[in-house]
Amino acid sequence: GDIVTGPYALVLRFRASRPLEKLTPERLHGAFLGLIQAGDPSLAKLLHSPRMGRRPFSLVPIGQIEGSDTISLRLGVIDPELFAQFWERWNKRGGFPLPVGRMKLRPIPSRQDGPWAGTVPWDKFGKDTTSRIIRLHFCTPTAFRQGDLDLPLPLPRLVFRGLLTRWNAFAPIPLPLNGEMIERSVALSRARIETRTFFDGRSHIPGFVGPVEFRILRSAPAESIPALHALAEFAFFAGIGRKTTHGMGLVRRIE
Repeated sequence: GDIVTGPYALVLRFRASRPLEKLTPERLHGAFLGLIQAGDPSLAKLLHSPRMGRRPFSLVPIGQIEGSDTISLRLGVIDPELFAQFWERWNKRGGFPLPVGRMKLRPIPSRQDGPWAGTVPWDKFGKDTTSRIIRLHFCTPTAFRQGDLDLPLPLPRLVFRGLLTRWNAFAPIPLPLNGEMIERSVALSRARIETRTFFDGRSHIPGFVGPVEFRILRSAPAESIPALHALAEFAFFAGIGRKTTHGMGLVRRIE
């Protein structure tokens, strides 16, 4: 297909031969790695390895209804080069089955459009340079690890510092931002959030969901404004906070 020049998201869909019970995020994550293993063992090995530190993808099951025979997995890829060979093989084979327990779910056509799919070239991020307001909707429970605790609050330094770390790990274009600038430049101006627990299959993690508005302060350096907007757009692909490869921290921008 087209050459991808930035992060992208699509919805992979699979059908089972019989109705499925609801799968835990832990099991779905394992099944997804099993699917990658079938298509590109070297990529699977890389995704398993702890030295990656930051995962180059986010994964969220969407609209999984207990007793249904289909599963949709929303995949955000933030290192397109890593996945290039995998998709080449995927397209040749018409997809790979998703191994769940003893069953193999067969792929049905994936969605490359719709509200949870899309792509943005790296050099097109942050073109909105004037607005001092950034609004994000946290759609699945989001939390930040602070020492031994999970913090379910959208503190600007945690939101934007985490995004900057992921951006720096995978984007070929640096942003004129650092942690200290974020600390001094962004404030939380409004939030209608509620706490919601996320069960990953092993433990219950307290998170928050809902719309949040951040304000870029007058004292912020001019070049930080487009950079912060770039991070807000990047969040759609990267996710925010903990366990984004299991379904936490799914975020979309509110215009």
